[in-house]
Amino acid sequence: MLLFLTFLPFLAYRFAIDLHRLLLNNQAIVQKQTVENLALILQNRTDLWALQIQSGNPTHLTHLNLQNSVLWIVNEYGRTTYVVGNLPETDHSIDEQDVFTAIGKTLIKTFATVIPYSLPYPYPQSRTPEQNLIVNALQGKTIQQYRMDKNQQPISLMSATPLMFKNNIIGGLVLEEKMETLFSDTLDYFYRLMGIGAMIFLIVTIGAILHTASVSNRILRLDNDVKRTFNLQGRLKDHVFPDRSQRFFYNDELSDLRHHIHEMLGQLAAYERYLKQLPKTLRHELHNPLNRLSMALTLLEEETQNTQLEYAQHAVVQLKQIIASLSEATSIEDSLNQQEPEAFPIGEMLEHYLKNSATLHPEYQLVYQNWIPKNAMVLGDGFMIEQLMDKLLSNAKDFSDGKRPIEVTCRQQNRMISIAVQNSGPNLPAGYEKQIFDGMTSIRTLNQDDQAHLGLGLYIVKLITDFHNGNVYAENIFLDSQQTLPGVKFTVELPLMNQKPA
Repeated sequence: MLLFLTFLPFLAYRFAIDLHRLLLNNQAIVQKQTVENLALILQNRTDLWALQIQSGNPTHLTHLNLQNSVLWIVNEYGRTTYVVGNLPETDHSIDEQDVFTAIGKTLIKTFATVIPYSLPYPYPQSRTPEQNLIVNALQGKTIQQYRMDKNQQPISLMSATPLMFKNNIIGGLVLEEKMETLFSDTLDYFYRLMGIGAMIFLIVTIGAILHTASVSNRILRLDNDVKRTFNLQGRLKDHVFPDRSQRFFYNDELSDLRHHIHEMLGQLAAYERYLKQLPKTLRHELHNPLNRLSMALTLLEEETQNTQLEYAQHAVVQLKQIIASLSEATSIEDSLNQQEPEAFPIGEMLEHYLKNSATLHPEYQLVYQNWIPKNAMVLGDGFMIEQLMDKLLSNAKDFSDGKRPIEVTCRQQNRMISIAVQNSGPNLPAGYEKQIFDGMTSIRTLNQDDQAHLGLGLYIVKLITDFHNGNVYAENIFLDSQQTLPGVKFTVELPLMNQKPA
């Protein structure tokens, strides 16, 4: 709509110029007919013409306005014998125009300065149009020519025709009329229409701009309200998205959209609360029955020796591990929501952690390089970073094929801390580079430790990384130049203090 409103004035201007051309051609034809009619009157009613000359009113023809035109009569020698009329220096017709007509003319002139136009001047021009007209009229020709100014713009239109008496040329008649009078009242009506249209266009444009600005502002408010609904970890906040009832003066599709989003977020919040409470409920409800079942199986093992009892006991242990894993993810999430970030030296913390991990877990075959300065400070929780590293190293160990040690590289790059953990082993399936950080996503085909895995380890890594305003991503790599030894690399990026959130 705004694009159409932008081009509309230019289309109106084009229409005005075409109408201008048409009226100019028509008025030139009318002037030519007028001077020919005057010549016929002078030839046939010389007495009537003489009386009208004496009274100062040579003719009553409606197309002749002697207030803005001049009529010349020349003899057969080309000398002027009579001159009637007046060509004023300025045009006073503008004083009689109403506001809309003046606005229309002003607009046309303004557009003409930006987009120049040329009107049709089909007649040959000369420096002395009077002589040219008189010479041609005495030769029996009826011609027209414009008088031009120094800028080659027309000042007036001149028409000449011969005066005949008994088929002999006895002189000529020349009529000169200013350009302002060549246009009939129809053009003034058009200018008035242009002025009225310009005012309507202005009002419609302002209304469209205000409406567009209002809709854009409401869309931005809706977008900001949706953003404020989620915290840094992507969890829904309670009672932060206003419904349309708080803005009752709007009742359109956008307000309906807000209401539908409000209802959808309410349902999502209820479902999220249910999912958060589910692990706690399962743990609480299944803890006692599992303990009783485990005790009963222990007593049965003392009385009866059966391999099926060992399988049952192992299944009970796996159920406890599943419940513990679910509870761990929920506990960490709740802890992050309540934890206040504090500054801690991440370089020193990682140095101690990696040294202890290499000593306490020789099965990791851990090789590390820590190039982070000891005074590098990160805003967050050092204990949570240790849990993050536990999950990454455990995941690397589970998927490592043992051909290369697990490598950890820590460095500072552009106000960011980068922690990379890589292991040799099968590459990630295509498309799983981001999906593995979602909860309940696992690509394990074999549990080397014979334990239940729910795919929550990397989900916890993502939670802790988001709490520190960082990024984590996985990528497939090759550990040799021949690209025959595949592997996987996990990279965690954390901003240093005074760094904007990622």
